[in-house]
Amino acid sequence: MTIRHSSTTDLQDMVILMDQLGYPTTYAEMEERYTHISADANFTTLVAEARGRVVGLIGLQTSYMYEKNGRHCRILALVVHDQFRGSGIGRQLILEAEQWAATHNVDSLSLNSGNRPEREAAHEFYRQMGFIAGSTGFSKKPQILQHT
Repeated sequence: MTIRHSSTTDLQDMVILMDQLGYPTTYAEMEERYTHISADANFTTLVAEARGRVVGLIGLQTSYMYEKNGRHCRILALVVHDQFRGSGIGRQLILEAEQWAATHNVDSLSLNSGNRPEREAAHEFYRQMGFIAGSTGFSKKPQILQHT
């Protein structure tokens, strides 16, 4: 198994992984997203390759924060193909992300994970990897304000 930076040749496997993460998508949708992600220097996507297929990925976004100094990295996506879970690939992806972050002057890492029963094993994994449970997240679609 090797970990490397992603490329457009990985898109079909990325579609499968996003579906397994709970975000069904089409090839065309993934291609559009990846076009923007890969063109933005604040994003990095690392993939785990085994037997010529991408079997895991970790998507990273770096930024600065309002509440503290230093550069921050948010893990936007982390998934291992269900046939390879429990084999250490997720651990390797996080360790590689930490190494990448350290070489890019990143001071902290964070991630969000849904509060659903099927995510409990993932939450335990994150704790074992040294992450500390924190804030509750909220989201919504923006509304267009009508000026009268």
